[in-house]
Amino acid sequence: MRNLYVTDLKRILKDKLFVVTCILAGVFAVVNPLLNKVIFEALDLGELLGNMVNAKSMLFSAFIPGDNLGLIMPILIAIIVSKDFSQGTVRNKIISGRSRTEIFISHLLASATVMCVLMLLHALLTLGVSLCFFPYQATDFTAADLGYLMASLAFEMLVYFAIAAIVTFIATVAKNMGICILLYLAVSFGFSIVGAVLQVAGALLDPANKLYGVFEFLNALNIYTSTLIGAGATYSVKQVLYILTAPIAITAVSTILGVRLFARKNLK
Repeated sequence: MRNLYVTDLKRILKDKLFVVTCILAGVFAVVNPLLNKVIFEALDLGELLGNMVNAKSMLFSAFIPGDNLGLIMPILIAIIVSKDFSQGTVRNKIISGRSRTEIFISHLLASATVMCVLMLLHALLTLGVSLCFFPYQATDFTAADLGYLMASLAFEMLVYFAIAAIVTFIATVAKNMGICILLYLAVSFGFSIVGAVLQVAGALLDPANKLYGVFEFLNALNIYTSTLIGAGATYSVKQVLYILTAPIAITAVSTILGVRLFARKNLK
């Protein structure tokens, strides 16, 4: 299993699309803070938005799954994983004695490793560039803020592990690379649209309305639009449960279904 994981990891890292992903990660990390700075200077919005847009907000904006690198990277990783099927590499693994469960788990771990590490480096680079133009936050940075930051980064990694599980599932069951891309775009845009609609609907409702709690719950579980991570200074037990539930459930369901469907898949 370890050798299989290392092989899959190396295959991703050597792919030209991975180089493209790294370049995009660097570009987005530099361009987004610069654009914010230019807009602030041009429109003189410093006093108006100073407490809303800072290095902290840009750090966690870098993790948004439906925007910039968060949207593009899973698609590129899905393409790389699907090559294992289109190029017949999977059949060679099976012939060599690897089980389909091992192959799926190896793909998942390799994809999750690359996505989590690259996204983390992208976000930290975004933070570094942002700090050149903006303060980290409106208040002084304390030890409590450091603990909150570390916990938030861990939560973001959990989210991208779940996205890696979705990507692996789609790349495994899709018939070809084109369908693989379309399916992931459908998942990403679908959850993003649903999340946006629920957020607007929730904003229009009275908090006393029973539907308000339902919309709040659904929004909190939507990993593509949830704003719980990095939005405050501490996490309540309820928030932690919301943050953990969806990624763990998505990872479990995607893995179980992926393994079962892959076991039945006819490899040509």
